[in-house]
Amino acid sequence: MKRWLLAGAAMLTLGNAAEPELSSSRFGEFEVTAIQDAATTMRQTLFAALPEQEFRRLAGGDAAPASVNVFLLKRNGKQILADTGYGGSRGALTARLGQLDIALEKIDFILLTHMHGDHIGGLIDAAGKAVFPTATLLVSAPELAFWQKASGSGGELARKVLAAYAGRVKSFQYGDEVLPGIRALDAAGHTPGHTVFDTGSLLIVGDLLHAAAIQLPKPELCASYDMDPEKSVQTRRRFLDLAADAKRPLAGMHLPAPGIVHIHRSGNGYAATSR
Repeated sequence: MKRWLLAGAAMLTLGNAAEPELSSSRFGEFEVTAIQDAATTMRQTLFAALPEQEFRRLAGGDAAPASVNVFLLKRNGKQILADTGYGGSRGALTARLGQLDIALEKIDFILLTHMHGDHIGGLIDAAGKAVFPTATLLVSAPELAFWQKASGSGGELARKVLAAYAGRVKSFQYGDEVLPGIRALDAAGHTPGHTVFDTGSLLIVGDLLHAAAIQLPKPELCASYDMDPEKSVQTRRRFLDLAADAKRPLAGMHLPAPGIVHIHRSGNGYAATSR
């Protein structure tokens, strides 16, 4: 395993490859494939509370390594996506599914950690039609309620997605077993209905972390994307503690690809090792 040293060039050993290899791992009853939808980084301007010099020290440069990840889960013949990335020319999800010989109509369910554009953009094409013609969307009730009425481009995109999947959107409450072996946990803060999906052997944590190099050693820091910073910090610490105590790996949508790590306590914060 590689350890994230969280400072200087050492952190860059877990940076993004242009096209990371597609490989699957077994987590309990699930076969999980990490898919990088897009390579990205997180810049200091997202963390206004952190001085630029300290940001650069932790990030190993002027931007922290990150990614836009999607996770494909297989169990008992069912194929499940956790989020869908950007979509359009910016996202590689459909191409990567093609490399895996998975037809879009063979995706049965799509778990949404939340409804920001880099998580739901891959659900519709340029004409606003559903990319996954038979899949059922699963989204938390508070997340669904918020984006149905939200203003701005984010609300417009969410409503286009919901219209494209009309009749195939199912909401759930926190604590529900949304699919066999997958339970939805309250991770509100980043958005009002942000959700962690717990398979019993893997925690799929959405945007719990935007820049791991910054937020693992300093979990009190929020990116500007977090809608409720105080609640986001509480949620981040709660799930990082759970991952460390239960020795349960964590899959994050913005962790450097492939995006699955083990969490350990380190000083007043945390560190991570790759699988």
